[in-house]
Amino acid sequence: MILYDEKHLANLNGQGKLNADESKKLTGYASIDKPWLKWYQHGKDFKDIKFNKTNCYDYFFDVTKDYDWPLIEYYGKKYTKEEIKEEVDTYIKRFTAMGIKEGDTVSFVLLNVPETMFFLLALSKMGAAANLIKFDESPERIKFMTNLSNSKYLFASEVPFIMDNVASSLDLGSNIEKVISLPVTEAIPKEEMTKMLYEQAKGNLENPTEEEIVEEVTKIYHKTINDRANLIERLKLHGNFITIEEWKDTYIGEEMRTIEDGSDNTVAIVYTGGTTGDPKGVGLTNNNLNASAHNFLYSEMDFYPGLKSMNILPPSIGYYFNATYNLLCCGVSVNFISQFKVQEYPKLIKEHKPNIFMAGPILLKAIVDADVLDDTSFMVAPISGGDKLFLEEEERFNEYAKSKGGVATVGDEAIEVMVRQGWGLTESTAAASYLNRKAAKTGSIGIPLIDVTVGVFDYVPADEFDKDTLEEKKYGEIGELCITGDTVMKGYLNNPEATKALLREHRDGKIWLHSDDLGYIDEDGRVFHKGRAKRMLTRSGAKVWLGTLEDTIRSHPMVDACCCVKMEDEEEREVPVAHIVLKDKESTNSVFEEIDELVKTNYPESYLPKFYVKKEELPITEVNKKVDFKSLEKENVLDPDNYSISGKVITPKVKVMKK
Repeated sequence: MILYDEKHLANLNGQGKLNADESKKLTGYASIDKPWLKWYQHGKDFKDIKFNKTNCYDYFFDVTKDYDWPLIEYYGKKYTKEEIKEEVDTYIKRFTAMGIKEGDTVSFVLLNVPETMFFLLALSKMGAAANLIKFDESPERIKFMTNLSNSKYLFASEVPFIMDNVASSLDLGSNIEKVISLPVTEAIPKEEMTKMLYEQAKGNLENPTEEEIVEEVTKIYHKTINDRANLIERLKLHGNFITIEEWKDTYIGEEMRTIEDGSDNTVAIVYTGGTTGDPKGVGLTNNNLNASAHNFLYSEMDFYPGLKSMNILPPSIGYYFNATYNLLCCGVSVNFISQFKVQEYPKLIKEHKPNIFMAGPILLKAIVDADVLDDTSFMVAPISGGDKLFLEEEERFNEYAKSKGGVATVGDEAIEVMVRQGWGLTESTAAASYLNRKAAKTGSIGIPLIDVTVGVFDYVPADEFDKDTLEEKKYGEIGELCITGDTVMKGYLNNPEATKALLREHRDGKIWLHSDDLGYIDEDGRVFHKGRAKRMLTRSGAKVWLGTLEDTIRSHPMVDACCCVKMEDEEEREVPVAHIVLKDKESTNSVFEEIDELVKTNYPESYLPKFYVKKEELPITEVNKKVDFKSLEKENVLDPDNYSISGKVITPKVKVMKK
């Protein structure tokens, strides 16, 4: 049963109606006119709906006070707001006993477990911060991030490769004084663990008897216990590792060292940057997270109290807060999934039937390709973000959803199932725009959230920026998408130069986040994304936008997937190389001649790919599950030992394993 209240359901009743301000004469500049407000029920009056500027703990328990259903689920374990508060308060007492105080930072290298949310809320009430590190970071980068944040304590998921990387970071000179190992199964009830072991045992055997299953369960259980004991023994050789059980026994405490307000305190640090060089720590304040949640509450996104969602995002990226904290504040129950593979995702969707799920193009494609769903009427808001969703991918998913029912119901309202694209940056607490169904248009990445302002300006590199000469683009004109508002980060941690390059004061006196994304806004306030400015190359003096080239190549009926990257060239400086997955693997190279003609028809000759690389599949990133164009840039496709070259077409050689 879907739960909702009259206040939130009222937002649905205005579907298709524009705000009265639509008749107002437009200046032609989106950041001034804010035409997107006409799609909102609250519209121009939203400024009167204030949110309490305080720490996340106080904000969260205030906005959820009327919700009496479980808000968090983790493999059978469910937490109501009262149970969440009990967990969080216990952590405050333990952190207090450890000596954590206002201004301190605690590091975490965790998989997607509910404890992360408890830790975050506890630290927010103490005026401290969570330094959130990706689970697959190298020892060198873990050391850099823990030292940058000046953390003394680190909690890590008790997974061998994670713990070994953490241990190696200590050997390299990390200033961490104590590491607490947290099993991924810590919050899973014993009866649920027994069921999971039983299913694993069944899967290991062929046509087993009950006795054989029980024997296999016992074997798996004892191996798990022994493996953990060996891991802990190895880790303790470093001298500053303790288990979560030892931590709980040592740091009990009764005192709760807390603060009032703390809205401007940094509460979370997440990292952004390439795989080489030092990453940048994005400092998000309590005010950033609460402003983001406030936008989710009032931007009429169909996130109604009592709906269910499924979160697969790790707690080290900006969108994690959208998928957890924000939805929880809306009264949406969040089911945490700690780990999964892309091919398992459609089965997870079928099993849990989440009304809301934040995925990406690759995961949406997996749902359609697997075709395991009998009915899509549970999908209130399937969301795509984190990577570009191509037009044909959007249409394909929507057609698939329609063929399987395609209509969800909330109360008495029928909602057409469609991909809800979102857009934002880690530095803007993720989502800045979202496809509101009243303003839906294929190809759009939505309209700005109700209390976020998006504008389009000339693209100017940071070292050439001059606020007095910067011009805003008019409706339909392509430029750099920029964001201003309470969700914009405080700054990069201990990196004023990078902060200054990204956050720039304009003539209006406001601080604008320069996204490095190109796009435009139409007269109805819809935002359209046209690619990354940095994904541009200069070929013999001419600019080539790789995202634009990808769009064109993907429009060819034989192309299944495409990623264009730049390659250094002695004659032309930089050239585009297109890595392509064809729908028919037996296609001849004449397909690439057709693609050449397609590109010539639409763009100058500088856009013609220097080479086409035939791929069985494109690589994806482990954490964000999006196309890993950086790994493609590193491929030496001209290496004759690993690639065959025929004219413009390059084919990876199949390596035969020697016996």
